Amino acid sequence: MPHLRIEYSTNIAGRFDPALLVQVTADVLVASGVFSPPDAIKVRLIPVEHFRVGSGADHGFIHAGLALLSGRDGDTRQSLTVALVDAIAPLVGPGPQVVQITSEARDMDRDTYSKRVLPGA
Repeated sequence: MPHLRIEYSTNIAGRFDPALLVQVTADVLVASGVFSPPDAIKVRLIPVEHFRVGSGADHGFIHAGLALLSGRDGDTRQSLTVALVDAIAPLVGPGPQVVQITSEARDMDRDTYSKRVLPGA
């Protein structure tokens, strides 16, 4: 726990390094000190080919959706989402499109979340 799903519009795909984006955002979550053990953090990067922003302007987006087990206070959730946006922004290079970078934190119901860790070989 947590699960970070980063979606991005494919019209900005060449403006950032995907591996670096995943590494930096994972590092932000580890550095927060909120999650223990840090190996429970999962980050996924998901391209979105079909999308529309507002009135159809040629904008792009990166959205970091952070799913957390319920019970974290609002200040903690807010500090995590601000840190993610602040870490992502400098990774995006120049280009013709406006890029909207957003983040949100959602609660997953602690009572219904299930997890099993299988040992490695």
